[in-house]
Amino acid sequence: MTAARRRLAGPAGRAALAALVALAGLGAGQARGDRTRQDDPPRGALRDRTHRYQIVIAGGWRPLTAPQGTLVAYASDGAHLAITRVAAGTRVARDLEALAAQVERGVERVTRRFRRVRRKLSDSPRGATLDLVYQRTSPDGPELVLSRYLFFSRHTVVLSIGLGASAGRAERRAAEAMVKSFAPFE
Repeated sequence: MTAARRRLAGPAGRAALAALVALAGLGAGQARGDRTRQDDPPRGALRDRTHRYQIVIAGGWRPLTAPQGTLVAYASDGAHLAITRVAAGTRVARDLEALAAQVERGVERVTRRFRRVRRKLSDSPRGATLDLVYQRTSPDGPELVLSRYLFFSRHTVVLSIGLGASAGRAERRAAEAMVKSFAPFE
């Protein structure tokens, strides 16, 4: 027996062979469309299996006791975050654009000095998403609100992040990253 064959016959050789087979199987699984580690939540992600959403909370944000009707609440210097669930879903909506307009009108009705900055509606196999950014006047002064609506067939989950006038560039970037990370999962 040659030296190379003796090395493969030992425990280290068997471990190397097993690793090679596992890597080959991983590649075959990706080719078949099997779930891989990329389907795992990102590091630091908060995942709610009941309401089917996930979000990556930025560093420096501290959890708060969520008030009645709120799933999750966090705060940072000059900013606050809330995630809520609304019973209405897309099952009752025939036109997603009309649904987005209806949501915006509802927000405008209950928001003091509402001024839309941006509205974007996206549709994917996992569900429709509405990004609504607007300015409002709060008791503490002007505030920019970044919100994302995840529309499911039977319910909607809403992320709202309010950035006060004292919020700096770092808070704004963290808020934008959290809005981007707020997504449905199966």
